[in-house]
Parts: sequence; C-alpha cells; structure tokens
Amino acid sequence: MDLYLKEVRMENFKSFGKKLTVPFFPGFTAITGPNGSGKSNIADAILFVLGPKSSKTMRADRLTDLIFNGGKKRKNPAKHCKVSLVFDNKQRKLPVNSNEVLFTRMIKRAPLKDNPTNYYTYYYINEKSSSYSEFMEILLHAQISGDGYNIVKQGDVTSIIEMGNVDRRRIIDEIAGISHFDNDIKKAENEKEETDTNMDRIQIILREIDAQLKQLKNDRDEAYRYKELQEKLEENKAKLAEKKKIEINQQIAEINQQITSYKEEQNTLTEKSNIIKTQLKEKQKELKEIENHIADVGGEEVNDIKKQIDSLREEEIKTVERINYAKDEIHDLKEDLKTQEQRLDQITTDLSETEQNHENITEKIEELTQQITEKETAYKELKDRIAQSDDQSIDLSKEIAELRETFENTTNDLHEKKLSLQRLTEQLNSLDETIADLQETKTTYEFELKDIQWQLSERKKAHGEQRKQRKKLEQNLFEKKKQQAELTEQLNDVDNQIRSLQQQKAKLEAEYEAISSVHQKYNRAVNQILNARDTKQLQGIHGTIAELAQVEPAYKTAMAIAAGGRMQSIIVEDDQAAAKAIHYLQKRHLGRATFLPLNKMIAGKPRGKALMTVKDEHAHGFAIDLINFQDEYRGAFWYVFGDTIVVDSLKDARRMMGGVRLVDLQGSLIEASGAMKGGSKPKTQIAFGEADRTKLDEVSNELRNALTHQEQLQQHIQQLKQEITDIENELGTMDPASVSEHELQDISVRKKTFQTKKEKVSNQLQGKQDEYEALTQEKNKLTDKITALQKTLESLDEQKQQKGKRLLSKTSKEDAQEARDLENTIAELKDNKFSLNADLQGITKQKELLEQQQQERSEKITEIKDEIKQHQTDRTDLTKKREEFTEQIQTLQQVQEQMSDKIKGFTTKRDTIYKDTVDLEHQLDKITTRVESYYDLVSRAKYRLPTLEDALKEINDQLEVYDVTVDTNNLPPVDSLKHSIQLVEENMRELEPVNMRALEEYDHQLNRKQKLDEDITHLQEQRYKLIDLVDEITKKKEEKFYKVYHEINKNLKEIYPELSEGGEAELKLDNPDNLFDSGLTIKARPRGKKVLLLSALSGGEKSIASLAFIFAIQHYDPSPFYVLDEVDMFLDGVNAENVSRMVKQNALDSQFIMVSLRKIALKEADHVYGVTMQDTGISDMIGNVDPNSVGPKGELAIAGA
Repeated sequence: MDLYLKEVRMENFKSFGKKLTVPFFPGFTAITGPNGSGKSNIADAILFVLGPKSSKTMRADRLTDLIFNGGKKRKNPAKHCKVSLVFDNKQRKLPVNSNEVLFTRMIKRAPLKDNPTNYYTYYYINEKSSSYSEFMEILLHAQISGDGYNIVKQGDVTSIIEMGNVDRRRIIDEIAGISHFDNDIKKAENEKEETDTNMDRIQIILREIDAQLKQLKNDRDEAYRYKELQEKLEENKAKLAEKKKIEINQQIAEINQQITSYKEEQNTLTEKSNIIKTQLKEKQKELKEIENHIADVGGEEVNDIKKQIDSLREEEIKTVERINYAKDEIHDLKEDLKTQEQRLDQITTDLSETEQNHENITEKIEELTQQITEKETAYKELKDRIAQSDDQSIDLSKEIAELRETFENTTNDLHEKKLSLQRLTEQLNSLDETIADLQETKTTYEFELKDIQWQLSERKKAHGEQRKQRKKLEQNLFEKKKQQAELTEQLNDVDNQIRSLQQQKAKLEAEYEAISSVHQKYNRAVNQILNARDTKQLQGIHGTIAELAQVEPAYKTAMAIAAGGRMQSIIVEDDQAAAKAIHYLQKRHLGRATFLPLNKMIAGKPRGKALMTVKDEHAHGFAIDLINFQDEYRGAFWYVFGDTIVVDSLKDARRMMGGVRLVDLQGSLIEASGAMKGGSKPKTQIAFGEADRTKLDEVSNELRNALTHQEQLQQHIQQLKQEITDIENELGTMDPASVSEHELQDISVRKKTFQTKKEKVSNQLQGKQDEYEALTQEKNKLTDKITALQKTLESLDEQKQQKGKRLLSKTSKEDAQEARDLENTIAELKDNKFSLNADLQGITKQKELLEQQQQERSEKITEIKDEIKQHQTDRTDLTKKREEFTEQIQTLQQVQEQMSDKIKGFTTKRDTIYKDTVDLEHQLDKITTRVESYYDLVSRAKYRLPTLEDALKEINDQLEVYDVTVDTNNLPPVDSLKHSIQLVEENMRELEPVNMRALEEYDHQLNRKQKLDEDITHLQEQRYKLIDLVDEITKKKEEKFYKVYHEINKNLKEIYPELSEGGEAELKLDNPDNLFDSGLTIKARPRGKKVLLLSALSGGEKSIASLAFIFAIQHYDPSPFYVLDEVDMFLDGVNAENVSRMVKQNALDSQFIMVSLRKIALKEADHVYGVTMQDTGISDMIGNVDPNSVGPKGELAIAGA
C-alpha cells in the first residue's frame, strides 16, 4: 500500500481528555464500543484535521466545543485541543521529503472582552508552522479530503436516501467538478454582460460625438480658413520684414562706408598734423636759437627781457598743455557721454517695452477677469436653471459651489507652498555648495596640519652638520637671488629703455612716413624702390639725394634748383644693388630711376673758371660745400652739383656768368653754356633733409642693441633661476630638521593659525549643516503639506466631478454639454490668468530694476555733462590766459627791439619766425578741430549703428518666429505688402471670433470616434467569442458530467448485486434533455423483487442501495484510506455481512477504518479496537479486542480494565 494513515494522536479532543495515540495499519481496522463511549470521536478527530470548516460535520455547534470540557464533573476543562494524523510516506505520495508526514491542527481559546468565545487555530506540518491552504494543497495531492466520500458519517447514508433527486444529481456535479465549469460559464456570462453594457455605453457616446462633429465641422472649416489667412499674413509679414532687413542692411553698409571715409580723412589730417607739429618744433627751435643770440648780443638788459620772455613762454607752454589736457578730457568725456546715452537709450527702450508688456499683460488679465466673471455668471445661471428642476439639484449646486470655492482656495495655497518649496530648494542647493566648499577647506586645513606636524617632527631630528650644509646652501641661494634681483633691475631698465626707443622709433617712423607721403613727391619708380627698401625686399638702398642731405634754410631754394631732378637719384651700396633695383623696376613695369652706386661714383674737381669765380665777395661757395652729407656720399653729390656756385643775386650771377654754373639765392640758374633759367619760385614739394632717416636709423640701432642686451639679460636670469631652483630642490631634499629655531617657531605659528582656521571652518560647517538639516526638515514638512494639498485637490476635484455628473445627469444633453464647455472654458481662462499673473510679477521686478538703472544712467550723464562744461570753461579761461601771455611776449619783444640796433636784424628774423610759429599753431588748431569734428562724425555714425543693428536683430527674431522661407529676389514693393497685410487682417477680423480649438477638438473627436468604432468592433468580436466559449464550456460540462455519471452508474451496477446477493440497481436522470435541471434517481431491484425507486424500498434495502452508491463513488474517485462511521447501523445481519465482506475486499487496495457494533464486521476486520468511557467522563482505547467478547450493544467484556 503506497500511502496509509499510521497514527492518530489526540490531546483534549472531545471526550479524549488526555493525550492518546491510536496506531493504524494497512487493511481493515474496526473500532467498537458502547454508545456514548466516544468511538465516533475518532472519526471526528480525523475529520477535524482534514479540514471541514463547519463544526456541524463534527457534531459540534462551534469549534471550541471540540475542546475537552472536563468530563462529567466539568473538572479542569482544557483550554486547547490538538489532533495529529501521521501518514506513512515512504513512497512519497505526499509532496514532502519525509518517510512520515505529521499533520497537526490545534485550536486554542483566546477570550476577548467583546468576544468571550474567541479562539485561534494553528496548523503544523512535521511540527513546523503551516497554513490551512498548505494543508489542503498537500493532502489533495494524494486525493485525501474531508469533504468527499472517503469519510462516511452516520447520517451520510440516510442523507442520500432522504435528499431530493436534484440534490442527489449535484453529488455527481461535485464529483465531476461541475462547479468549476459553472464558475467559468458565470465568468464568461458576466464578461458578456459587461461587454454588452460597454457596447451600449459606447453607442451612447458615439451618438453624442456624431452630434458634436456636425457642430464642430463648421467651426473647423472657419478655423481652417482663419489658419490659412494667418499663414498668409505671416508670409506677407515675413516678406515685409525681409524688405526692411534689406533696407537696414543697406543703411548699415552706408554708415560703415561713411565711417571708413571719415576715418581715412581723419588719418590724412592726423598725418598733416604730425607734419605741422614737426615744422612747429623746428620753428620753435630756431626761435629759441635766435633769441639766445639776441640775448648774447644785446647785453644784460636784453638778457633780462629774454628771461622774462622765456618765463612767459614757459607759462604759455604750460597753458597750452592744460588747454590740450582740457581738450583731451572733453573728447574722452564726450565719448563716455555717448556711451552712457546709448546705454540710457537702450534702457529707456527696454523700459518702454517692459512698461508696454506690463500694460498689455495687465489689460489681458483684466480681460480674462472680465471673461471669467461673464463665464462664471453664465455658468451660475445655467446651474441655477438646472437646479430649479428639483430640490436635489439645488442642494447639488450649492455643494458644487462650495467645493469650487474650496478648490480655488486650496489651489492658491498649493501655489504659495510650491513657491516656498522652490525658494527652500534654491537655499538648500546654495547651502549644499557652501557645505561642500567648507568641507573641502576643512580637509585642506587638516592636510596642512598633518603636513605641519610632519615637518615639526622631522625637523626635530636634525643635527649640526646638516645645519651647516643648509646654511651654506642658503647663503649661496641668497647670493644668487641677490644677483637675480640686480639683473632683474637691469632688465627693467632695459625694458624701459626699449619701450622708450620703440616709442621714439614709432614717432620718427610716423614723422618720416608723414613727410615722405606729403612732401616727397617722388616719381612712381623712386617711391617703389624706397618702399622695397623699407620692406626689406631690396638690400643696399641708402636713399635719395634729397633725404640723405641737410641744407641750411637760406640755401634750400638755391640747392633745390641746382640739384633739379637729380634730387630723386638713389644712392646705392654698389653697382650690383643698382642692377637688382633696375631689374625690380623692369619686372614690375614701374618706370625708371637713376641709381648712384657708391663703389663707382667718383668725386670730381672744380674747373679753373669756377675756382676763380668762387672767390668773388658775392659768391657763397660751391653748392657741394654748402650742403651737409656723409663723406662716403661725396661722389654721388658731385654727380648732382658738380662745381655749381651759389651767389647772392641774379645781378651778381650775370656779372660772373660764362664757363661756370651759377645759382642765386632766389633760385635763378645760369648754366656754364650761358643758358639762364628762372622766374617765380617753383612749386616743387621735394626738399632736402625733410625725410632724413639718420635719426631713425640711430634709434633703430640703439633699439637692436637694447633688444640684444635684453635677450642676454633674460638668458642670464633664466640661468640664475635654474641654479636657484636646483639649490631650492637640494634644500627641499635635505632633512627639514636642519631649519633654524626661528623657522620652527614659524611652523608652530602656522600650526596654530591653521588650527584656528580649522576650528572656525568646523564651526561654520556645523552651523551650515544644522541650517541645512533644519531647512531639509522644513522642506520635508512643506513637501508633505504639498502632497496633502494635492491629494485634497484630487479629492475635491473628484467630488466636484461626481456631483457635477450627478447634477448633469438630471438635465438635458444640451444643457449638460453647455455646462461642460463652460467648466472647461473657465478652467482654461483661470489657468491663463494664473500664468499671466506669474509673468506680471516677473515683469514688475524687471521694470523696477530698469527704472533704477535709468536713474543711475541719468545721474551719470548729468555728472559727465557738468564735467564737460567745467573743462570747456577751463579751456576758454586758459585760451584767454594764453592770449595774454602772447600779448606780453610781443610787448617785451618790441621793447627788446627798441633797446639796441645791434639786434634789430635778428629781431626782424625772430619776428618772422615767431609769426611762422603762430601761423603753424593756428593751422594745427584748425586741423585738430577738424580731426575732433571727424571724431564726432564717426561717433554719430556709430551711434546710429546699434539702433539699426537692434532693429535688424528684431527683424531676424520676427523671421525666426514666422518660420517662413522667402524668396528675396522677387519681393513686392513695401506698399503692396502693407496693402496685402491690411486685406488679410480685414478678412481675419470678419471671421472673428474663431474657435481655433475646433481644429484640435474636431480631430480629437474624430480620432475618438474611430477608436470607439474600433472598440465596438472589438467588443462585438469579444461578445461572439464569449458566446462560443459558454457553448464550449457547457458542452464540456455535459461531457464531464456524463463521463462521471456513466462510470459511477457502471460501478453501481457491479457493486449492488454483490451487496444484495443478486439484485440489480442503476442511476436514472429525470430529464436528460435539460440535464442540469434534472434530478437523479436510484432504481433498484432487490433479488426476487421488481424494480422500484429508492423511495419505495424498505429501510434495509434503502441503506444497501445508498451504500452501493457510496461505494460506487469511492471506486470512481479512490482514496488511500476510508473511514466509515456506523454505516451498517440500519442493516440486517445478512446485509451487514455483505457490507463487511465488501469492505474486507476493498481493504486489499486501500486502508479502511470502520466504526461498528456488528460482530460480523468486527470478525472481518484485520484489527479491532475498543473504546470505553471512564467514570470521569474520559474516553479510553483498548487494542486487540476479541469480537466474541463484544456484546450486542458494543459492551466490552474487559471494559474498565
């Protein structure tokens, strides 16, 4: 036998008031005993563990009645009872890895104040806590149950006899699992019913959507037309913007062109100004020289006057410098003023836009407020109209109004809380960064302290030799650093010298370029050669005759006429340099030039006639001797002048002419051949020495030498730095203990400093962490409040929606739709208003900031204007003061002239030079004024640019917003575009108001309709499937029923003849066509009698038929063991014997435990137990009972033993 019940252990169960173990064996075991002894309690104990939830099955009103009550005297009643069933599981029929499986159930009293009969139930498997479901799962695996026919109680046989035919059929239903089929059918039918409900609901929604689509179609068509007009409007506006963009770009290009032109003219004037400044310096130098000469010749009084003039001149120069300073300040302040005014204009523009935005948003908020008021009034009127339908609607309207007010208040509160949360989050983020910084600082200090501690520890290990070595290195380091400092100081001096030389060079180059470009009107070829020289394209070019010589002013005209076109001759190093220069001109087609190679030029000697003529008293000398140049150039200058002689006048020249070349001081030229050239003074712009490069070359050489010296110093300093680094590295590698006592003190001071810093940072860190913790807690509380408010809002919204639906359900569809539309509109308007209020707050803050900036800029502009005015006043006063100095100088000069005839010629020349100086100053003032005017013109032009650029940016932003591609090649005129825009806007106004949401709403409703149509199709398919499923399950249900029915009927037909010794029996359905409304009848024909229904049989015959039906069921659904409780009670001896024999036969395959009073049953049993009742009212068991010793009422011969 694969599985059998091995033991039943009872403790305080019913009449078994102590612990008792009843062993069982495979086969047939009988239990007997007198009535009331408690023998059936063993079957109840087995049933108790196997799990029926009803105590009635175990013959008790409630489960606590199963606990031992104390016996007859009710002495010491138990507080719990426990029953264990032990199964032999060697074949592992139970899914537990154990040879024995112990199932235990215990109930324990646990009275409560309000429930004195309260108890708890406990389950154990192999002494481990378990659950009822786990119990059932394991037992059912082995087909053991307390609800089947494996345990047959006293009333079960009678119940089958007395129950109705339908109830009897339900026994087959239960065995066949029909209830599962019924559950599946019910589930499918419920789903089908739900599907039908959903389909009806969707059909209602679809009808509403169809009605909405008809209404929305017109709105959508208008919206499409309006949208097309909008797109056309944007396209026309984009074209207009592109047109404006082109115009603005043209204006910007024109302004930039103007700026370029102004700057070019400004540069030209600046160059001219530089030239005049150079001339002015020369005149001032000449003036100073001649005044010194006058002072020397004139005596002490004249010298005193000169000193007064010099003093006045110095004051005049200081005054000029102050005037120039005032002019520079005025210029700088005007530039600053323009900048400030531009910024003020921008701020004013931004403020104007902000104020306009503020005004626009305020107007929009007012419009929205008015719209909300109108919509809420309309909504209230609609609700009132709806509410008037009945009292319930009135109450609902009031409740909805209250809910709406609460909802709005809660929403406002939530918004405030969210703003507070945002501020807290920002504070926490800032604190988080601060804490991180403080922690990093604290870590740094801790590291420093560890490092200092390590240094102190290491330095205390030092000894004398190391200190000496360190001292030597430190001395060496000191010397190196001292040397480095000296060299660095020299380098600074050299740097200053280089800057000074660079400034001189730049100034000389500017003067040279200015002079060269304005006064040296060389031909094209000469200019190109000089440019090639300056750009280092040609080597060996010294310069022109004009620029390599210096001539006294008295001889400038004469020398220039004498030299003539040869002034443009170019002196070169040698004939190779000349050849390269000629090739350079030929290759580039630049014209021709004369080159004078120094290695080939030979200085000649004056002719005899010339030597005689030069001795004349009106002859000044040979021209070549009256010009200053370097000796190496003599051959070149001989080529230019030869033995030309300079004389006083043409009259003198005529007297001396013939065989000699002469030139007078006024520029008349008489050739040796006798040819005479003269007339008015030529307008040539070429002059000697005006563009001399000597000084420039000297400064350039000095600069090169200074740069070389700078490089040498830098290299030396770099070498010293490396040596210092090596010494410092060597010092660093030495034991730090070699430091001095002073250094140790310094380290100790550093340690205390860092300890103080660390403590301070720690305190700050703790404070910030505490603050962070407090803010975090506050944030958490605020978050909880926000969550609670959100839940409250959800709840309020749900209540509002539910009450709204209830209210709308009581009115017409039109009013309901209108109410929904109004609700949506009001909600949308309030959202917009809420958003605009938030924008208004931001714009208000921006407006306040711009107003503050505007005030600051205005004050700054006023301050600058006051400064300009003050400088202009100073400039006017200083100009007057300068005029006074000039008048005083002129007066003293006149006095000076009257004091001595010796200086009269000099004073005339001085006056001429002074007049030239004043003229140059006036010219310089005019040019400076013009340069400043160009500064103003450039500034004004630039001032216009930001406005145009802003306008251009604004147009570009507009074009980005329009997001329209425009063909800029075929743009209509501006007037045409404006007219088109006007027409489109008029058409749009005619269509307004337009429900633009109809576009989305129509598509939304259309998509919704399509989805619902799909849902209908799907639900229809689902409905058909559910109908098919019900049919299929019903078919399977019938098939299963008939299978079980036929098997049990077959078993009945085989078992009944054995029990009745030849009779016949079968099962019959009352109404096979309507199976599950039919009843089940047992028809039996006892031996020798006719076929009768169960109700027509005698008592014993009924019991036999009922038992045969039970055995037939057991044969269909076999169990490892069976318990039969006095099933032979109402049988006569013959039938009882037949039943016993059948149990004996069945016990070969399964374990049978049978409670019986019949000796025949006891004799057939393999094992017989007896149950007796003691005087205390406690049942007891007796093993190996002899059937012959049992009385007719179950009395045991050894009872009480």
